[in-house]
Amino acid sequence: MSAPDPTSPGKTPIARPRNLVPSPIRVVSPASGTPTASPGRDRLQVSLSPNPSAFGNSPLPTSPVPPTPKGRARDLLRKHYGLGLAVPTPTGNPADPMDVDSTAFDAKAYYDQLITVSTLSGLLKRENELVSEIRNLESDRQALVYNHHHELIAASDTIRAMKQRADSLDVDLEKLKAAFSEISRLSLEVTDEDTSQSASTPKQPRFSI
Repeated sequence: MSAPDPTSPGKTPIARPRNLVPSPIRVVSPASGTPTASPGRDRLQVSLSPNPSAFGNSPLPTSPVPPTPKGRARDLLRKHYGLGLAVPTPTGNPADPMDVDSTAFDAKAYYDQLITVSTLSGLLKRENELVSEIRNLESDRQALVYNHHHELIAASDTIRAMKQRADSLDVDLEKLKAAFSEISRLSLEVTDEDTSQSASTPKQPRFSI
């Protein structure tokens, strides 16, 4: 039996399978992790990917953050209550009138300079910073006083107890004073009796052999 002719009239032609050309296998390199079948694309990916060796293993250098100035009163309170001072921060010129923490601080000159060189947003920012520093200082001072409140109460109780004992010691001191006076009187009487007896007793002559 002959195979039907696909070109004969009245019959539906049967589509022959086309020869499929296998696509080239894209081999992934284990070292780079990118396919090696597309060199152009590989070069693009390599150029776009960051090179870790270019930066090295060391972290990027960062500029040190300038420390914010701390109030001298906070350190004085910590030193007074024995809590230790905070981390020392480099301070500017102690005689600088524009330094808020300086003893030579001039509020009027600082205010005049601030409103002259600062913008409105800068003034508002500086105001918020000053308000925040003042609140932190007040909070630290209240915390220090509150933490040592029991010590103040204990000191008051100790002083009160010492005063009560001192009042009771006054009576004992008076008794001790009277006892010493009596001892002194008796000692004088004994001394006088010995003196009178020695004066009334005649001395016996001594004979030499």
